[in-house]
Amino acid sequence: MAIVSIFAGCEVVPRTVPDDQGTIRPGSAPEWARLADTQNQRLGLLDHFTSAGTITIDMRDEQDRMQQEQADHRIWRGGDSKAAIKISKLGSTLVSASWNGPSWWIFDESGDEVTLRIQDVDSSATVLGPDRLLAPPVLMAMIGLVPFPIEAPEDFVSIGEGFRFTLREIAVGDGSERVVSPGRLEVRIHRSLDGPASIRLFDDSGIEVAMSVLTKVNSVDRIGSPPGAWPRIPYRMEIRRDRGERLVMSLDAPLAGGRISTRLFDLEVQIERSNPVRIDDVRQSEAE
Repeated sequence: MAIVSIFAGCEVVPRTVPDDQGTIRPGSAPEWARLADTQNQRLGLLDHFTSAGTITIDMRDEQDRMQQEQADHRIWRGGDSKAAIKISKLGSTLVSASWNGPSWWIFDESGDEVTLRIQDVDSSATVLGPDRLLAPPVLMAMIGLVPFPIEAPEDFVSIGEGFRFTLREIAVGDGSERVVSPGRLEVRIHRSLDGPASIRLFDDSGIEVAMSVLTKVNSVDRIGSPPGAWPRIPYRMEIRRDRGERLVMSLDAPLAGGRISTRLFDLEVQIERSNPVRIDDVRQSEAE
């Protein structure tokens, strides 16, 4: 399937972020406190968030020819450790994926028969596997919806009017749902109210897996909040890989604070809906 196969192959991504401009100095504790508070308050306002939009994929086929695919998407965020995405074309679902606490899963619905793969969130395969950028926890991180820790990262620096730092472990959720997302993220911020402007994803060995550039930041309508309290989010997300391959997502009329069906994050309900002919539960094989 084209939408999944783009994420297979070579892992290395060339660095395409422009050189930093401005004076570089260590970031201070008060600066980090303001940055973390702003980000985490923004995420709180986006706890129940949904949007439709389009996805454009530039990828190479088996003959190394560049191909372009366009599709529609819907994304949902039900809190720090719940998210889902559906990719469709001409009204037919191609892929649907959900994340709930320690696990995420992906249904391939592009063929005559539906298949299902279930994955542990904290597994390195979530970063390295062929579905890694469709994994909802990774996707949420790559579009900047990731919490910041209380303590500043060791490499937290100020660059001009912005900041750069690395999140080596990303703990999300509370209590029994608390999980640590895989890989590490190098985050750059231009304006704290806008959240991350670009993110580089590395696997545990230090290999760069992907890089995202987040632009067209604007406010998101939030039910029950006045316009001055609406959170901001990028409306365009570009995720780049090597050899010219890339994925571009756009958001159309995103909304926060509304109701989201819990069925999206219920694996048993989704299995009953899709009736997959094959289930690959990777959690079982990794535990052995």
